[in-house]
Amino acid sequence: TVRFVVQIDPGRRGEFAVTVRESKAPIAARRFRDLVHSGFFDGCAFFRVLPGFILQWGISGNITRQREWDRVGMLRDENHIEHPDWNMRGTIAFANSGPNSRSTQVFINYDDNHPLDQKGIVPFGRLVSGWSTLSSIYAGYRERPDQGRIRSHGDSYLRAEYPKLSYILYAQQVAFVEEPFVMSKNFTGFVITVGMVLAVGLCCGLVRVVQRRLMVSGYAKT
Repeated sequence: TVRFVVQIDPGRRGEFAVTVRESKAPIAARRFRDLVHSGFFDGCAFFRVLPGFILQWGISGNITRQREWDRVGMLRDENHIEHPDWNMRGTIAFANSGPNSRSTQVFINYDDNHPLDQKGIVPFGRLVSGWSTLSSIYAGYRERPDQGRIRSHGDSYLRAEYPKLSYILYAQQVAFVEEPFVMSKNFTGFVITVGMVLAVGLCCGLVRVVQRRLMVSGYAKT
């Protein structure tokens, strides 16, 4: 489990935690742990925040640090996982721009995003705490920060052009935290629908029972 401490705005801090599921994407899981242990995510800004879709980070404002990891190279795709996770609300995955293009950028799904499954994006972990923090991340710039300029100018560009961005103070590995039981929106809707059908059926059954008793009572009186 990895804990992220976040500077939401000048007066507020928050945190969230993700548990890595190595069996779901072992290559991605190893890269993510290496990035955490090296301190790569420390100081990273949330430069792409799209409520209802995703929260993205993973370009270092330290230009030298980013170039070092760029030299490490990109990850090959993981297309042959027997039981891959899908991009449901709260999962974390590496962003890609095509085949075998995963590098240092990661995102958390704010919602169920099935179309991302078709793009070869395989989640490697899940959020286990901190939804209130994620919901408070500054989203006013949406995806306006230019990724190329972050790479070339780093924090100086972000501070000058996008001073309200929330960012990560530090990330650290902590004791394992059990994943909470999470249902996707589709499954939640299915459960609600089944519950409503059962409730209607139960009410109809009770009405029939009451009607029969009233009829029996009426016959008894006559």
